[in-house]
Amino acid sequence: MRSQSRMGTQKQTQVIDRLAKRLGRYSLVVGVARRARDLKERIDTSREAGGGGLINRAIDEIARGDVHIRRRKSEEEAD
Repeated sequence: MRSQSRMGTQKQTQVIDRLAKRLGRYSLVVGVARRARDLKERIDTSREAGGGGLINRAIDEIARGDVHIRRRKSEEEAD
């Protein structure tokens, strides 16, 4: 059972690393935080399992492309 959780964590870490390279770490953190806050306001949080449930859901939605993160012009110019 423990190996499955490690594999899941390792897989999610790889997804986060790819997103951070593509979007930038700051943009990713801000985007995930905003999406998690939006989810918290829209759903009944008593049904969510664990404190990281909203964060994980936000990351999954961004990775699938269901939610897009817009970058500011100043961030685009820095790249």
